[in-house]
Amino acid sequence: MNNPKLADLKKELNHHEPNEWKELCLRLAKYKTENKELLHYLLFYQDRKEDYIQEVKDLIASEFDDLHPSIYYVTKQLRKLIRILNKHIKYVSEKDKETELALYFSELFVGHPIVKTSHKALIGLLYRQLKRINKLIPKLEEDLQFDYQQQLDILITALKKNRRDFHIREIE
Repeated sequence: MNNPKLADLKKELNHHEPNEWKELCLRLAKYKTENKELLHYLLFYQDRKEDYIQEVKDLIASEFDDLHPSIYYVTKQLRKLIRILNKHIKYVSEKDKETELALYFSELFVGHPIVKTSHKALIGLLYRQLKRINKLIPKLEEDLQFDYQQQLDILITALKKNRRDFHIREIE
């Protein structure tokens, strides 16, 4: 069975009544958690993206507060947190919000004592987020570029202070 194209689905939805739409949406949400979360975002937060971003930031901060003392488990926790972060970024689908969340994650990482570890996989998580931010900033409006670039520069300065072996080429 072939996957239908989005245009075909869109045409077919035009032939259905609003009550049928409701039933279709609820049926989609019933079978997959991600669909339910996306529907929740679209219904309750689409017009209040700042509130949604703040809730995601609170989630990130609480996860950083509950990090395990073992580097192995910290790496697993942060990978899971990045997956959750990417899911929420996908829901919002705006480059400036993606940059804001990636910067927030990176700020918490640099401010945490784990930044001084020599565990390559853990530091690689941070470097990938910084590379992501570097790629996103040029795609934003000029005033946002300036603001986020300043935040990134402050973050890099703090990172250089905490990690003597850090070189800027690692995130470019």
